[in-house]
Amino acid sequence: MTAVTAEQGLYEHVHALEFWQTLMDLVKHRSTADDPDPPLRTTADTIAGLFRSVGLSSATVTTITHEGRTSAPLVYADQRADTDGARTVLLYAHYDVQPADEAKWTVTKPFIPKEVTAGGDTRLYGRGSADDKSGVVMHLGALKALREQWSGLPVNVKVVVEGEEESSSVLDSYVAAHPEDPRFKADLVIVADTGNLAVGRPALTSTLRGVLAVDVTVKTLAKEVHSGMYGGPAPDAFTVLVRLLSTLHDAGGDVAVAGLTRFDHDWPAVPEEQYRRNAGVEPGVGLVGTGTLAQRLYGRPAVNVVGLRGAPGMDRPANVLHPEVTARISVRLAPDQDPDAALKAIKDHIEANAPKGVVREVAPVSLGRGFAAYQGPHHAAVETALKTAYKTAVVAHSGQGGSIPLVSALHAANPGSDIVLWGCEEPLANIHGDDESVSRSELEHMTLAEALLLNALAKPRH
Repeated sequence: MTAVTAEQGLYEHVHALEFWQTLMDLVKHRSTADDPDPPLRTTADTIAGLFRSVGLSSATVTTITHEGRTSAPLVYADQRADTDGARTVLLYAHYDVQPADEAKWTVTKPFIPKEVTAGGDTRLYGRGSADDKSGVVMHLGALKALREQWSGLPVNVKVVVEGEEESSSVLDSYVAAHPEDPRFKADLVIVADTGNLAVGRPALTSTLRGVLAVDVTVKTLAKEVHSGMYGGPAPDAFTVLVRLLSTLHDAGGDVAVAGLTRFDHDWPAVPEEQYRRNAGVEPGVGLVGTGTLAQRLYGRPAVNVVGLRGAPGMDRPANVLHPEVTARISVRLAPDQDPDAALKAIKDHIEANAPKGVVREVAPVSLGRGFAAYQGPHHAAVETALKTAYKTAVVAHSGQGGSIPLVSALHAANPGSDIVLWGCEEPLANIHGDDESVSRSELEHMTLAEALLLNALAKPRH
């Protein structure tokens, strides 16, 4: 069988697959991070069955326990190849999704999938259609195409599909603490949870930012008191907190926390107009920070308030001073930043800038390392697969502003292996946002790229 024949055969298998409907069915599952166990278990059982249907008879639902915490239901498979000496590939995705505010969705309701065709492409709208049930379907499609091409499995395959990537994942901390666990060892790890620069413009993700979340609680009074009788000398906790939060950035919008590092790399340029359009930045509103857009997005820290407790609400405003307020601060870290050092830097900054005696607690919620890839032994095969699938001569090496702490743990567990970060989450997918969607052409091209890569690895090691 020539290489051309193999490529043509894989393309025909991928093109004929029925997994678009499978993705629509998976979107109907309300597998949000805050769901109780039964809905997540139902989704995990469904996905395990799908992997068994493409030949991974070992696919089952399990859990992992670490430091007293038990993970959400996790799909795991370990299927050996039909030949000795085959390479081992670990395929990762997650089935849990972000919560969705139905009132803000305009194309469809979050868990009612809807196809929309425009501009020569079809997009599927629904929560999780891109992040990351498209990754699950990519793996299914590639495995089925490969199995039909070879009438069996020519590589050893491990599958990990977790159900809490969008929250505090037990899997992250477990793999970091147990890098020797054979379940997570592989020659090549494929993480299908990122995306290309744009539809039809293939990219490999070379860096991920780390993440840190802390809850900062400010307490100034024993109880609520009248703002007229006591306002002025008595400190309102919310006002104090706002002043404290304002110290986290300088006048130009750059993060002003000493000890948070930068990782400046030569990423492809990010067009400002495209970025503003994708982010929904209002006309006339300026961007913040200095440096190139790529530097600000991929290699530098970002600090945002993502939650408030105890703050005054507009639904029932009252003329009172608030005694205690908590803000959850989310910090995106440079890819090579040590998260423990970052936590200390945040604590030191808050202590140095808060009025005396007002900070009750700075409680860490989550920490995750970033990732900076290197070009390992399978890098050429990875690029070739993308170029062939997209019929292009160029594959960009881009960063991602988001965080996947598990990637760093998998890299530590497999220091000599390639970590491939790709997927269908290009900018128009609007992951985590309203009207999330996935491009059918992207799903087909990326499934083909994965099938081509697995096919290229289907040779015994020497």
